[in-house]
Amino acid sequence: MFGSQENWKDAEAELRIYRNQHPGVENATVLHAEALIKIGQPFDASLELQQFLREHPHALRSHELLAVLAGGPLRDSTLAASELRTCVHLAPNDFQAWESLGDVYTDGANADQAVDAYLHAVRLKPSDPVASASLAHAYAEQGQMEKAAAQFAHSLVLVKQTAHSEKDAASVAYLYGQYMAEHGDARQGLSALTDAIKFNPTSADAYYWRARAYETLHDTKNAEQDALKAIKLSPAGKEAPLFLITLYRKAGYMENAQKYADLAQKIADREQAEASFGRSLRDSLDKAEPLLRQGKFAEAAPLYESLIKQLPTFYEAYFDLGMCYGEMGRSKDAEDEFRKYLAFQPVSADGHAALGVLLLSENRGPDAVAELNQAIQIDPGALEARRALASEYLKEENPRSALSILRPVENAKDVQLLLMLATAFEKTGDYRSARNQVDRVLAIDPHSSDAIAFRNALTKPAAQKAAN
Repeated sequence: MFGSQENWKDAEAELRIYRNQHPGVENATVLHAEALIKIGQPFDASLELQQFLREHPHALRSHELLAVLAGGPLRDSTLAASELRTCVHLAPNDFQAWESLGDVYTDGANADQAVDAYLHAVRLKPSDPVASASLAHAYAEQGQMEKAAAQFAHSLVLVKQTAHSEKDAASVAYLYGQYMAEHGDARQGLSALTDAIKFNPTSADAYYWRARAYETLHDTKNAEQDALKAIKLSPAGKEAPLFLITLYRKAGYMENAQKYADLAQKIADREQAEASFGRSLRDSLDKAEPLLRQGKFAEAAPLYESLIKQLPTFYEAYFDLGMCYGEMGRSKDAEDEFRKYLAFQPVSADGHAALGVLLLSENRGPDAVAELNQAIQIDPGALEARRALASEYLKEENPRSALSILRPVENAKDVQLLLMLATAFEKTGDYRSARNQVDRVLAIDPHSSDAIAFRNALTKPAAQKAAN
């Protein structure tokens, strides 16, 4: 509902809550990543998708969205191609994936692989005019002009013969106009690109290529106007500024040429910085997560610190850094990081449980109890929170409260929890129930030294008499 209203900030918050409760649901992950993109956090989205794909490597939609991000705001064509190759491997009959892979290869000036990808797309959907025109364009980039001309002719027929959308017609007109402007009749290219602009008057690429066609036809004035229009529509594109440099130099307007040379350099520098930034984030996460899993907390912590410094909105890093600090004995720092995480994820059972366990280690029982109760309210199946809270109640000589926390999950096959339950029963004088819980532990782990010692203690005469 929020998304349909273009209220992406609230949509992101709701999806974040849902993902926290259902971390393995791909649809929620993809929707949340899309919401992050809408609110201007593409790098957060990419890291979230990357984390999800580590646990779910066959999640096709997540690979597809990561590829879109890589080919767009992340400016990482290598990653985009890699993700799309994974997509076509997972779903060989996915037309969209093959077409997108061809687009990535085209952008990377890899004509041979672009042709191969578009051929797959055309075989899967032979009536699609855009895929057909894209293949024609790739043939032209490959230098196979006869094949390009024949394929373009076929794509133009497809547009006329079938009821395709105006968007498809504009895409075919644009590709054909680009081909003619660069390799054929500039006047035909001009006409096709004008048609494309009529369909889509905000296409910076169409204006740029029409400027190229005008320049070929020696219409410098219109070439300049179209190039300037392309820059206005797409300030981050560097093709139009590069074109104007050449145009002004030929005309002897060196001051104007220098102006757009400076602009092109700024754009190139920004592109390089953004690509480097994205790779740096992914590299840090790639290195940090295995170290955390291996228990190398002192090595993982600086990587998470770097991630947070570069991307303060990536909330998952606060939780992981809190875990590192806690294991390193930096309790105050760990608490700070967990609270920052909970500021993003206030309904995270894991977050409240981790903070509660940390507070227990600092002998801050009342604060810990509040956090652990909050974790259990959010997720009644949060065993770690129940174990920690029950241990605090037992420490406070309050076994009945411990029982109230443990009994709702007494069917869990958790040895530590069952032993705590046995202890709580023993402390209330219910030796029979305590013995039953110990027997359950021994059924799970017959060699449990704690359970054997507990059973031996319960079989002492006084305890045995009480049980009978």
